[in-house]
Order: sequence, then structure tokens, then C-alpha cells
Amino acid sequence: MARAKKTHTKVGEDYLAASKHRVSHRFDLPAAAVWAALLDGKAWTEWLPLTGVTWTSPKPFAVGTTRTVSVGEMEIDEVFFAWEEGRRMAFYFAASSLPVSAGVEDYRVVEVPGGCELQWAGRVSAPLILGWLIGRQLAGGLKAGMPKLEALIKADPKRFGL
Repeated sequence: MARAKKTHTKVGEDYLAASKHRVSHRFDLPAAAVWAALLDGKAWTEWLPLTGVTWTSPKPFAVGTTRTVSVGEMEIDEVFFAWEEGRRMAFYFAASSLPVSAGVEDYRVVEVPGGCELQWAGRVSAPLILGWLIGRQLAGGLKAGMPKLEALIKADPKRFGL
């Protein structure tokens, strides 16, 4: 059973700009395949320690799109404040059962010679040093997960448009 959620402070680009947590990974894959994987709710549970990802807005996704992510009994309702199809998605935590007051994540898929790079930045605010610790945990999860994402795409290329 999911824990009760509380509403968080709505944040965006200015809040994100102060992020100190950043991770990136180079893929020898087309950017379109990595983007397709980011749109696949089930895929998120295969490369990150998430137990569920549900898009709660209809396609086509854009600014204002919503999604709910589950991590065990914790849930996070996300609202996307930036959306550049094929290149960028960024969201803030609208409500969650986490002990935070605000949170944001930004995913960018950048074409580079021979493939692409997935760049992530995130920031979380919470009492004392808890925000920094949660941000560090998020960054660590992304750093460990991105090679798994690459392996997932390579293991089932048709699923991701290759």
C-alpha cells in the first residue's frame, strides 16, 4: 500500500540551474533509441530501482505531461515543465511520500559522434542535509543505471526502434 503523499513546492529552470548532482553516459547508439527507452514506462523499472512508472497523461507528451513513479511503497507524482521531443524532458516533484519539500530531474539526449550522450541533473530540497543525500542517491542510481539502459536497448533493439 502506497504511503500518503504531500504536495511539494513547484520548481523549474531556476531551481534546476543550482543543481550540483550531474551524471552522463555515452551510448554507441542513435539518440532516437535512447529517447524511445525514456518514453517506455516499463523500461525505467529495468534499469533503475523503480517498481513502477505510469504515464498519467495521453500522448503526445509535452510540457504539462504527468507521470507517477513508484519506489517500493513510495510514490512520486511528476509534472514535466520542459519537453523537447527527442532531446529533453525535465520534471518537478508535484507530490510524493518522500520527506522532501521540492525536487527536480532533467534528462537530455545529446547527439555526439558515434552515438549520443544521456545527461542527467537533479536537485532535491529537504531538512538539514537530507536533500543533498537524496540527490546524491539519485545521482548514484543514475550512474549505475545508465550502462544497464544501454545493455537493455542492445538486448532488444526492435523494442526501441532499431
